[in-house]
Amino acid sequence: MSVALQAIPKNAGVFFDIGCDDAYLLKKLSTRATRLDGCDPALDTSTTLQNSILLRGYFPDVVSNQLQQQKYDVIFALAVFEHFTEEALENSSKKIAEMLTDQGLLIVTVPHPFVDKILDLLQIFKLIDGQALEEHHGFDPRSLSEVLSKHLILKDHQHFQFGLNNLYIFMKRP
Repeated sequence: MSVALQAIPKNAGVFFDIGCDDAYLLKKLSTRATRLDGCDPALDTSTTLQNSILLRGYFPDVVSNQLQQQKYDVIFALAVFEHFTEEALENSSKKIAEMLTDQGLLIVTVPHPFVDKILDLLQIFKLIDGQALEEHHGFDPRSLSEVLSKHLILKDHQHFQFGLNNLYIFMKRP
């Protein structure tokens, strides 16, 4: 998460988190934000945050009319897109482009495919539980740029955590 936080422009203050879980990332941003919205299919409905709308459901379908007109400086998808089908990614790309300000960014992290093998091994030894591994469906991070490039432009790509994770930063097409 710290790698993603470092990519936030200084003047950004309106954020949306796809797959916000318990809104941890949004809470970390609360001191610098004017608005914090997010969605997650497993969101605890008791989770609340000032100046925010948190929606329980899958992106982009869950984005309500209430958020249709809102524009975001940064949209996050941290360790989320490897769970999406290619069709869901394409639909997400279009919706994200609509939701971003003209200078807005999409900040994405996705693991290297080798991480799935590590997680499988940890699961065999009962060192982890769940992790929705079945949803990764052999996701190749290199395909992300191709799928999202219909509506977004890749601005930066970096490897971190010894190459086991990827950071992608996209911007809205002019």
